[in-house]
Amino acid sequence: MMRRRLGGLLLLLAIAYLIGEAWAVGGWQGRPYSWTQDAISALGVPEVLHSGEGEIASTRHVAMNATFIASGARVLLATLVLAPFVPRVRWLVLPLAVVHGVGTIIVGFYPTGLTAERANMHGLGAVMAIVGGAVLLAAITAAVAGRHPLLAVWTAVCALVSLLGCVLALTGVGGFGLVERLAVDAVIVWQIATGAALLLVPAPAPRPATESRISTPKPASP
Repeated sequence: MMRRRLGGLLLLLAIAYLIGEAWAVGGWQGRPYSWTQDAISALGVPEVLHSGEGEIASTRHVAMNATFIASGARVLLATLVLAPFVPRVRWLVLPLAVVHGVGTIIVGFYPTGLTAERANMHGLGAVMAIVGGAVLLAAITAAVAGRHPLLAVWTAVCALVSLLGCVLALTGVGGFGLVERLAVDAVIVWQIATGAALLLVPAPAPRPATESRISTPKPASP
């Protein structure tokens, strides 16, 4: 029971990511930050950037990058805590969760920006975090289908939204900031709602063990 509640709390704390992102947006200077056009990663860039509309800067880039790192570490810890509750395809779900968490940490340690090393490492981390998160939800759907139908449906919906965001971002359809947030926030919202459910919904009662019955031979009739 304690393990389940701890895992739920770790998932619920994904809300800290949204708070950290909103806080970083509040420190944006220059032209207004666009939630539908600007990339999330722009909030973590430490340099002052120059655009056709003048200089722009994220004065709270440290907070944004710390948010990435903390979010990735939280995912890794939640994976460790909740691993025993994965009913099927654990061999797939757990590595994907690690890829997602590590990718998010890389994004925080290597903000996108002016050097090739940072750009390459950030790009690698972003693919691991965003695409890895979408595929992770698809794997969790397969893992819980049949045993937890409501969770399976909820997870499948979030997986489809996240995968749609990934496809739109890769094909350049729609504002990048909007479709990127579809991909990222679907995973975040899944964590928050699932974590709340683990904390609030009672755990199912364990199935009683089937007792084996040994038949006693009847005495022969005289």
